[in-house]
Amino acid sequence: MKCANEKLASLEERHALRLLFHLYNNGRSQRSSLYNAISKTTTAPMKRVNELIELGLVKEIAMESAPFAKNVELTEKGRQVAKHIVEIDRIFSESN
Repeated sequence: MKCANEKLASLEERHALRLLFHLYNNGRSQRSSLYNAISKTTTAPMKRVNELIELGLVKEIAMESAPFAKNVELTEKGRQVAKHIVEIDRIFSESN
């Protein structure tokens, strides 16, 4: 299990905050459309989603019928963390 500092370091990785922010504001998303909303490539966001799953901040839901897409949504812990990220963004928006 990672210690708190290592978990925080995971959030510093590229796209982690943006992924949580996007899921908080948009709810459950297909992996492919989530990647497209975050980056021009899929490699980094894909890796980041997998890390966020390991941290227990997001979960993956596989659709049981066609097109058998994989969706990603925040867990309760992820919602709590993302809420703070959204609040930080709001504070930055007010200071301009």
